[in-house]
Amino acid sequence: MVGTKRKSVILFFVLLLFAVVLGPVPAEGASSDHLPEIEARSYVLVEIKTGRILAGSRENRTYPPASLTKIMTEYLVLKAVKQNRIRWDDKVKVSSRAAGIGEAQVYLRAGEEQTVKELFTAVAVYSANDAAVALAEYIAGSETAFVEKMNREAKRLGLKKSHFTNCTGLPKHRYPDPPEIEGGHHMSAMDIANLTRQLLKDYPQVTEITALPTFQFRVGEKRERKLVNRNKMLFDLPYHYEGVNGVKTGFTTRAGYNFVGSADKKGMQVVTVVMGTDSDRRRFTETKKLLDYAYEQYRMAPILSKGKIIPGHDRVSVRGGAETQVPIVLEETRVLPVRSGDDNYSVRVNLKNHLGAPVEAGTVVGKAHILHEGRKIQDVPPVRMVAKESVEEAGWITLIFRFVSGWFR
Repeated sequence: MVGTKRKSVILFFVLLLFAVVLGPVPAEGASSDHLPEIEARSYVLVEIKTGRILAGSRENRTYPPASLTKIMTEYLVLKAVKQNRIRWDDKVKVSSRAAGIGEAQVYLRAGEEQTVKELFTAVAVYSANDAAVALAEYIAGSETAFVEKMNREAKRLGLKKSHFTNCTGLPKHRYPDPPEIEGGHHMSAMDIANLTRQLLKDYPQVTEITALPTFQFRVGEKRERKLVNRNKMLFDLPYHYEGVNGVKTGFTTRAGYNFVGSADKKGMQVVTVVMGTDSDRRRFTETKKLLDYAYEQYRMAPILSKGKIIPGHDRVSVRGGAETQVPIVLEETRVLPVRSGDDNYSVRVNLKNHLGAPVEAGTVVGKAHILHEGRKIQDVPPVRMVAKESVEEAGWITLIFRFVSGWFR
């Protein structure tokens, strides 16, 4: 019924890209060629929707993540809420162990009760270690059991350069009794970016919390406290950057100053990761460089559009059909971050030679692969090409007429 041969053709569709690629030139003063030097041990800049890497250095090497660890902690809390295993208004009774966890903290006391939502917000806004451990114990019974969940989740998500030994990112010697987990505690910038992408994809509402510049903890209690977000790129904070809505800072002496930023601006969402910068200020200034580069040099553009045809590949022959050919169109739109002035995009089409009647509208007949500089773009899947309409089987009179007509051609 279906031909086995496939056509492989590269189309340089300058006309299709003319409207989207030759748009506004970069902002005045922006580099049109190179990313400015980023002063960090490791970094990566990723467009969230496609996962396309826009810039990076040593992004696959592993380093101590410090409190960037808590992105996975937050992910598992949100997952537990979504699965109705816990509720936001559940009261969590703080253990003496959780209360004893130091460094960044909200000074929880043994026996104190706070809601899941309050504790989660303390983690997301203030990076509170004691709140993170209290949540871990509430969900899994112990921090050790929770960390085992973290490592299983990392494996499920394909984070091959990540391994956790606690839910906070603190060095083991900072724990009075660390979780019983073997191995080192490390992540790569690429894994952190992918985890953050997954967090924002699965739980986009998390930015309602991560974007809070401040938060009042223990409202109405004697020990009420104002928490100022450690992400200083948020509105009304020292390094405010338009569009930033998260996500997490981290610091230990060994890790240096780390930061994961997320931003939504000009129709494009990006995540940035900088690891091992030398100061609190530096992690934000280097992130600003990455964000400036993203928003001055790139914009989202529809490379392929749903329902449109690709010239020269707009139909496929149908054997035994009332019609001898069926028109074909793209099944979906594919939008990519495109650098201003870059017209090095093409598409490679793989089509079936023919179909056998009957053909239903929507039948897949091939794929269109987007290429950049002649190569497939990592993490950008092809777009399926489908029959635009149905074709019924031809009647016997039509088939005989075609057969006879063929003798006179």
